[in-house]
Amino acid sequence: MIIKRLSASFGKLSNETLLLTPGLNVIEAPNECGKSTWCAFIRAMFYGIRTSDRDKQGYLSDKTRYRPWSGAAMAGSMDIEAGGAGITIERVSSGRLPMKDFSAVYTGTGTPVGGLFPDTAGETLFGVSEAVFERSAFISQSGIKIGQTPELEKRISALVSTGDETASLSEADERLRLWLRKRRYNKSGTIPVLEEKLAAAVKRLAAIAAAHDDTADMRLEAERLKKLEAGFAAELKAYDDYEARLAGRRALEKLENAKVGYNTVYAVLTKNGPAPTESDIAAIRGDLKALDSLQNMMRGEQARLQEARAQYLKLQGEKEASPFSGTDAAEAAARAEALDRKAGRLSLRSPLSVSLLLLTIISAAVAALLPSARLIAAGAALVLLAGLLIRLCLSAGARKKLSRYLSGFGAGSLAGLKRLCGDDARLSESLALSEGDVKASEKSAAAAASACDGLLQTLRARLRQLSLSEDLEQLGAALDRIEALHAQLSGAKSELAAAESFLKTVEESGTGNTGEAPAQAPARSRQAILADLTAVSGRLEALSGRYNMALGEIGAMGDPALLGTEKTLAASELAAQQTQYEALTMALDALRDASTELQTRFSPLLADTAGRIIRRLTGGRYEKLTFDKALDALAKTADETVSRNVLALSAGTADQIYLALRLGIVELLLTGGEPCPLILDDALSNFDDGRARLALDYLRELAQERQLLLFTCHGREAAYLGGTGANILKLG
Repeated sequence: MIIKRLSASFGKLSNETLLLTPGLNVIEAPNECGKSTWCAFIRAMFYGIRTSDRDKQGYLSDKTRYRPWSGAAMAGSMDIEAGGAGITIERVSSGRLPMKDFSAVYTGTGTPVGGLFPDTAGETLFGVSEAVFERSAFISQSGIKIGQTPELEKRISALVSTGDETASLSEADERLRLWLRKRRYNKSGTIPVLEEKLAAAVKRLAAIAAAHDDTADMRLEAERLKKLEAGFAAELKAYDDYEARLAGRRALEKLENAKVGYNTVYAVLTKNGPAPTESDIAAIRGDLKALDSLQNMMRGEQARLQEARAQYLKLQGEKEASPFSGTDAAEAAARAEALDRKAGRLSLRSPLSVSLLLLTIISAAVAALLPSARLIAAGAALVLLAGLLIRLCLSAGARKKLSRYLSGFGAGSLAGLKRLCGDDARLSESLALSEGDVKASEKSAAAAASACDGLLQTLRARLRQLSLSEDLEQLGAALDRIEALHAQLSGAKSELAAAESFLKTVEESGTGNTGEAPAQAPARSRQAILADLTAVSGRLEALSGRYNMALGEIGAMGDPALLGTEKTLAASELAAQQTQYEALTMALDALRDASTELQTRFSPLLADTAGRIIRRLTGGRYEKLTFDKALDALAKTADETVSRNVLALSAGTADQIYLALRLGIVELLLTGGEPCPLILDDALSNFDDGRARLALDYLRELAQERQLLLFTCHGREAAYLGGTGANILKLG
């Protein structure tokens, strides 16, 4: 099969095209120019994009990694030649599913190619699954080391055995181990679950049996306790009957004693005639209390009368000692004011005196200044001066008369006299008020005395009517004695009523004839009997609670018959599962033996083929390769006696060994029909120039049989293969 043309909108490829030829194609491009992207595109065109793949830490799925940088939808087309016919395959995205829509038609026509489907196109064209293709014909520098997969194992099994590609020893091994783990894995699996279920059923059945035994013991203990309870109850009833008869006798005695006590007290109370009733005593005590209150009030009024009279006499003495005694204070004040006004009119400060003084000065001035009028002015001045002197003498006499008048009242000034007049007026007012207080107190004291006399007469009349002493000092003690007798009589009456009631209750209870003598006293006290009865009843009640709880627990444990059936079924299923587990163990042992035989048969074949290729790739230095089941390699040089693990070799030699392994797998597995193309992505990067030339020589020979696409970032491949007929393409 030949790939002729590629056109891609894929990753960094934006509608780019690649034209290829049969044989060897060398596609040279620097880093980051899309070599690995073209390889991934070819794989996607044949096998599609795994849409279920998800991004992870440190890993991008193909649908994310190769999303077109241009923002366009992921799409592409490919022209191939297969079976002598040209075929055009196209894949375009559908919604969020990259390259989901698939078509395959004969090139230049719209005729669909039968048998090619989106998920199996590569397997149909190449004859191998994607997993086998990636581990054989699809070779990249980062993934040149090969690992085992079930699909590759199936092809190897078909190669060395019956040709049946549906058989994978690793798949069968994994499936058998899965079945074993389902039955037992540490403490999980169906067998431990069934064992636990069986043990639980056995445990529950044993618990039910033990619970039934416990309930039987509880029933026996309950019967024993009920008998004890009945015995103690009977003993308590006998004790109560004894107490009832004894109480009847006591009731009769108490009744007789109560009658005697009542009659005795009643006789004392009525010794001097009908006894005052409690209401009479209450009325007398009320009168005594009221009389006491009136007497206290009368004494208070008399005290206030004495205080009022004392205050009146005190004020009267002060009035008689007043300077205005026998004189009207108001008239004295008015006369003093008249004398003061007269003295004021004659004083030097009066307007007339001031006028006379001014005229005298003026006349003197005129006499001094005007000689012609000197005599007249001097005479006038003398007359005026004489008048002024006369006024001053009269003013001095008036002042002296006023001073004598004020001193008669003990006042030094008119203002002092006025203050004395005010004090005298207030004293007269207080005397009048005090006289009114005396009259009011005399009236209140007389009223209180009258009320006391009236109430005292009423009380004496009540005492005479009740034949009680009128001696009020002894009346309180007499009333106390009468009340005490009434209290004794009331108590005696209550005791009598209680005794009659108790006797009636005893007679109605029917516990025994009150006239009968009590039976023999019980051997134990009622407290002791009751304590034993209470203890037994408590134990019986607690036992009943435990018994009911045990019955509930038995019910919760389930039906024994169902549990027995469950136990039988669990045991049967457990036996079946254990039988299956043993059979699976035997099958897994047999599978291991078959895997060992398969490895023994395939390893030499693969080792011979890969060994032949590694001798070509290394110029004969390494002559022998061996591989284990996981396809890990051991290599041996011509001059060494033992093989060395590939991990101990250089990176370039390791790449050469795994390239030989892949090419050997291609030679062994991808044969028959049209050989599929071989795709190498920088697979020779770690090769030195010498071994690179050896590898290119081998690849050029291999290209005679199948198309070969060699992607490289170096120029040495194109330079070496120039002129050999190889198709050299340079990108970027």
